[in-house]
Order: sequence, then C-alpha cells, then structure tokens
Amino acid sequence: MKKYVVLVCVMLVFISFYACTHKPQGAIDGVAVVKVNNTNNTDTTTDVIDTSVCFQRDVLPIFIAYCAKSGCHNAASNEKGYNLTTYNTIIAKGLVKGNSSASKLYTECTSGKMPKAPTPKLDSTQLSLISRWINKGAPNDTDCPVNCDTTKYTYAAAIVPILNNYCYGCHATAVAAGSGGGIILDTYSALLIQAQNGKLLGDLQHATGYNQMPLGGAQLSECKITQVSKWIQAGAQNN
Repeated sequence: MKKYVVLVCVMLVFISFYACTHKPQGAIDGVAVVKVNNTNNTDTTTDVIDTSVCFQRDVLPIFIAYCAKSGCHNAASNEKGYNLTTYNTIIAKGLVKGNSSASKLYTECTSGKMPKAPTPKLDSTQLSLISRWINKGAPNDTDCPVNCDTTKYTYAAAIVPILNNYCYGCHATAVAAGSGGGIILDTYSALLIQAQNGKLLGDLQHATGYNQMPLGGAQLSECKITQVSKWIQAGAQNN
C-alpha cells in the first residue's frame, strides 16, 4: 500500500511538471495569447484588420490636398495616368492591395519623389495612414466613425492636424503663391490673419460669399469645423 501511494505521488509530480513546462507558446496561466508585432503595422501570427484607419476620413483628404491638384493628379491633368480624386481612380494604378511596399503610389511618396516641390512632402503620420490602408486591402470604407473631440480645440493639438491633412498641400508657405491664392496657413502669424478676417471659418463652412474649402474635397466634418470655430472664438491663441 505504501509503495502504491509513493508511485501515485511521483506520477502527480511528473504530470504537474510537464503541464507547467509545456504551455502553448505565449500562454498566460494556460491560456494561449496571440502575439502581434506592431512595429511595421503587421500581424506576425494571424490576420488582424486595422480598424483605426478609414479611407474617406483619413486617406482621401491627403490625396486631395497634396496630389489632386491642377497640373498634377486631378481628373483634368491626370499626370502620367494618375487621377487621385476618387476611390476608383486611386486604386486604378500603382496600388497593390495588401502590399504597400509593392505599391508605386506609396513608394513614390516614401522616396521623396512625390509630391513634387514646392508641395510639402507627406509626413510620417500621413505615410503611415496610407500604408496601413493599403496593407489592410485598400477598402473603400465610407462609414468612418467620428475621430474628433470638440472639447479639444487648441492650436497645436487640433488646428494644426486639421490644416496639415486638408490645407497645407495648397496653403503652405512655399506653394501658396502658385496653388493657394497667396493664402498661407502653415505659420501661426499668417493663419491668424485668416482667422481674424473670417475667411478661414467662412471657407470651411462653405458660407455664401466664401470659397468652398478644401478645394476639390468634401466639406470638413461638423466636429472639425466646430473645433476651428471654438479656437477662433477663444481668441485664436498660439496654444
């Protein structure tokens, strides 16, 4: 009987040791965990859809502001066969769904060849949005959730990001004379003039007697226009 008890104890110890040392890779307390490598916005173990980027909200405005201009890649100019004004024309050439590194539309921007000077180059945030959108299959997602907070309307946190994505392609200092009617929006002092004379808000609101901006693009969301309005009402501070 004593030998039987000893044998059972030995077996239990062996089973416990085996269970502890042979958990599934990445397991926590025996529960398998999927490891995701976000360094390159790719999943190394399973397919994960990047829901934080949306074509109509995040990607199309960049192409409209920086690429779809007269003499470049709007419908009329169609430079080198690239028309970057709508979803269908954007995916028609130079884009490999699911593979940004094989998409000329993207690599021409990362190499610095596009946009052509004096239009500002795309920054790392804009390039990341385009890359992530292509890598998730370049879908025409139009029902984009609102990514905006009207309680945040400081110059640095709210106004600059809006202008960067929707306006600087035409209204940065270097390019304003040629494509922006001489209106500069990428410096605080120049922007302040447009805020104080009412043109900035009037253009964004598509008010009667003002230009409809962004030119060639959809009107900004009500939330973004509210952010601009609140910033102006609060004194258009450099905050």
